Amino acid sequence: MAVAIAVSPNGADPDLWGHVQYGRDALQEGLARTTTYSYTANGYRWINHENLSELALAIGIDAIGPNGLLLVKLLLGLLICSVPFWKTKDFARYPLPVMVVSLLMATNFTNHWNVRPQLFSFGFFALLLVLLDRAFVGWQGHWNLPWLTSLRRGETADAGSWSHKSMRLLWLAIPLCFLWTNTHGGFMAGVGVLGVYLVCRMFEAVAMRGWEASGMLRRLSLMLFGAVIATLVNPYSYELHQWMLEALRVPRPEITEWHPLYSLDMFSVAFIALLGLMGFSLAYSRKPLDFTHLVVMLLVAAQATMHQRHAPFLAMQCGFWVTPHVVSAWNRLTAVNNANQRNLNPAIAWGVVILAAGMFAWPLYGRLSVMRVDRDVYPVSAIEYMDQHHLHGKTIVSYNWAQYYIAARCVDGASSVQFDGRFRTCYPQSVVDRHFDFILGDAPGMRFRKLPSPVNPTAALVEGNPALVLLDRGQPHSEQTMESVPGWTLLYQDSLAQVWGRSDLFNNPQSPEFVAPNQRSISDANQHGFVAWPAIPSQPAGANPSSQLARAVSTATQRGQP
Repeated sequence: MAVAIAVSPNGADPDLWGHVQYGRDALQEGLARTTTYSYTANGYRWINHENLSELALAIGIDAIGPNGLLLVKLLLGLLICSVPFWKTKDFARYPLPVMVVSLLMATNFTNHWNVRPQLFSFGFFALLLVLLDRAFVGWQGHWNLPWLTSLRRGETADAGSWSHKSMRLLWLAIPLCFLWTNTHGGFMAGVGVLGVYLVCRMFEAVAMRGWEASGMLRRLSLMLFGAVIATLVNPYSYELHQWMLEALRVPRPEITEWHPLYSLDMFSVAFIALLGLMGFSLAYSRKPLDFTHLVVMLLVAAQATMHQRHAPFLAMQCGFWVTPHVVSAWNRLTAVNNANQRNLNPAIAWGVVILAAGMFAWPLYGRLSVMRVDRDVYPVSAIEYMDQHHLHGKTIVSYNWAQYYIAARCVDGASSVQFDGRFRTCYPQSVVDRHFDFILGDAPGMRFRKLPSPVNPTAALVEGNPALVLLDRGQPHSEQTMESVPGWTLLYQDSLAQVWGRSDLFNNPQSPEFVAPNQRSISDANQHGFVAWPAIPSQPAGANPSSQLARAVSTATQRGQP
């Protein structure tokens, strides 16, 4: 139940609106090859590495609704966090260390466990670990090198098991990599882990058997080659890999998930605790170490330390590979006398279960009942105001809100955005730079900028002749810029957001877009509470946007807009 709470955050992901909309667009019109819903990147190539996941999210939203997706997300988290119980044969005798591993896995998932394409990467990574676990039965969990024999702590693997039929399961890595590649860009991490894992196993085979291992080396190499080739079967072929390699070389300080874990919040503490548990148990366990596991875990741990979005991958490896060592270290530390073990009184056990159910069931039900769009996080009130007053046009929207804005205001074609959270998948770096010149200004360490010209906060206000600006007051540089630039009129303000319009359109009584002073809403009203996703005016949660589209097109036609 505690794990269920940890893997059931129900806040809407900033990009979910976009993923669902792009999936719906693909279902109706086919895959878009160029940028959509933008006035600055019209015709610019779009390499979308999340096509299948967006199709799945669009179908899922329309079939089972956002609450159904919350339940699916919960079940996936519970399934993966049950791995430590599966990996511990004597769980009933030593439950505490296994539950600690499961809870640490869940808390390292929490900050990343929203309804979004990354969930597919996490699920596929878990499947890859299951595949490797089953394929190398009798081989893994042993020190198979002739060196550092103190790490062996027991016998090496049975040489006869190295050609076991179960190794044929690795052929399933080919369809797995195909699906993963077309679902989320995390396939690069999966293929990397698979490659390092198989290379290390091949190294072990050579070290233990010499030339006798040549046949196995050929088979494993062919399997790895097939998995890599499978990643080329995507709408962009090798261009996807080329783009991803280029993108990985570009820093992403604007995206929090690509930051290192340097703050002492709950998630950083959970990650540090996970590292501490892994290090202690591997050192103190009586079980043999596994060279391949150690190499792969060290590489993933380094990535997770540099980029917090990789923490769930390390947590899963801990569940699969470190749980037996945790139990062994726990038994050694506590010096449990198996002969004197007593079974827990059933009445006490059931009492604990009922108490836990009472504590966790109600908040868990609340989390599964609604996907929250919090008013103090998203500009719900500002969107409602814009819908009420029919404000449309080219709009600069803070990148973290832009895909919400696309779903709420751009589906009918009457509005478009300067930039959104798709970043470099469909925007040139020059557009990215101009957006963050406006949002962040010259903020060392907070952004990557490539334009050779000096920072110009007003360039975005000129490029493409935008009509509206929806800004986040938590990004004060953009608010200060708007207050200092003539030609713009403040139409709406609350404690979270501001809406500005070009004065010649919205402050000119002769303009059909004119918003009279008494229709403007300027205040510092605190935003609190939440609404159900999608939080789009006149559109119920989980509804298909066709009715909203028809209403918006009708409104635009009545106003003489194209």
